[in-house]
Amino acid sequence: MSQSGTLVKFESLAAGNGSSIEMTNPEGVEALRRLVCNPGALDRLIEIASNPGLFERLRLCAEKLPALEDTCRTLQNRCNSADRMFQEVICPGNVNFSQRTLDEYSDNAQINLEEIITGLGGIYVNAFPVTPAHAIRLTHLARPGYTPTKIAIDLNIAGGATNYLDFVLQFYLVPGGSADAATGLAVGSQMRGNQFLNKDGTQIHVAWPEYRGAPLQIGSMETLALVITNTGAANNLDSAFVTIYYDNKAFYQACKVKCGC
Repeated sequence: MSQSGTLVKFESLAAGNGSSIEMTNPEGVEALRRLVCNPGALDRLIEIASNPGLFERLRLCAEKLPALEDTCRTLQNRCNSADRMFQEVICPGNVNFSQRTLDEYSDNAQINLEEIITGLGGIYVNAFPVTPAHAIRLTHLARPGYTPTKIAIDLNIAGGATNYLDFVLQFYLVPGGSADAATGLAVGSQMRGNQFLNKDGTQIHVAWPEYRGAPLQIGSMETLALVITNTGAANNLDSAFVTIYYDNKAFYQACKVKCGC
């Protein structure tokens, strides 16, 4: 604006050293906008310009910035490499199983306990049916670890009976740090068949028990077993189907945390 109050067009500002700052390019407009829109920015800029020592330090920092960025990128690449090493080498799933095997389980969300453990003797039978006062122990083959979320059980009682209350169920973590490696460590409470099945035979999905406020994991060097005991007086258990639903992604995330990845 001129002294007469009329607007005049300007295309540059004097920089004080014989040069000028062009105001017709986007960079110049953006620089002016930042000064106007940030209270105190102009005062700070003047302070820096009037202090040769401070100005020189800022100039040196600006010169070192590209090298610092290169160093940061190098460190990030090293951290990423260490991350991959921890995940591939230290985490239990990768130690005990190849990546090819892990990939086979990457889209699975359930595991069935359908392997019968035989040769136990005593009250244990080697095959269905499970007669009164006898038990059967079911498990799964060795596989990468997983974190169960819920349990579904179907019991087929002889004669179409529905006395699910007669069947006691107990899960075990094998070996689970137990002195008796064959039996393992009991997991959760002892339950009854009627906690999993209504009288009409429809299933009730039961949440997987927690340990110290967090879901209990099945490690890659462990297996899950279920003992079903027939405490009834008359009916045989002709068959049972046990499904453990799990979140395999949660296991790998937990593994990364424990490895410090």
